[in-house]
Amino acid sequence: RALKAAFSWNPGYREYFAVKATPTPAILKILKEEGCGCDCSSDTELLMSEKCGIIGENIMFSSNETPAEEYQLAHKLGAIINLDDITHIPFLEKILDGKFPETMSLRYNPGGVFQMSNGIMDNPGDAKYGMTEEQIIEAYKYLKSKGVKTFGLHAFLVSNTVSNDYYP
Repeated sequence: RALKAAFSWNPGYREYFAVKATPTPAILKILKEEGCGCDCSSDTELLMSEKCGIIGENIMFSSNETPAEEYQLAHKLGAIINLDDITHIPFLEKILDGKFPETMSLRYNPGGVFQMSNGIMDNPGDAKYGMTEEQIIEAYKYLKSKGVKTFGLHAFLVSNTVSNDYYP
């Protein structure tokens, strides 16, 4: 509730809970009551979300090394599909018979090194997923030409940092 209140200035804000963190239907149902969506990375997580009544744009599907069947399930459920790599675009296009959903998201990797480091993952440039600035511009242009109208941007900049000083 405090998180939702902190972002109340942004109409339509929705927190997507990482199902893999606590794959517990009772918790997902409580989060749904609080207006949260689900961040899913596998068919099991997609199915669990669906069984809890969380479907459509209340699901963010972000995966890598993704089998065609999982992209198809995410699309069937109406999830927002987030692509971690520019090479996923032609793969998804083939799976969906050339018909992308109107809303999609892309993962951005800004590269570089942030000033703090905890030794776990504080340097975006070390991350194996995400698109460069040039790739993301190319991806947006291509997807827009294929009918995508609304875009999300996903970035994973840090893991296990407990200091706000980390964020530039």
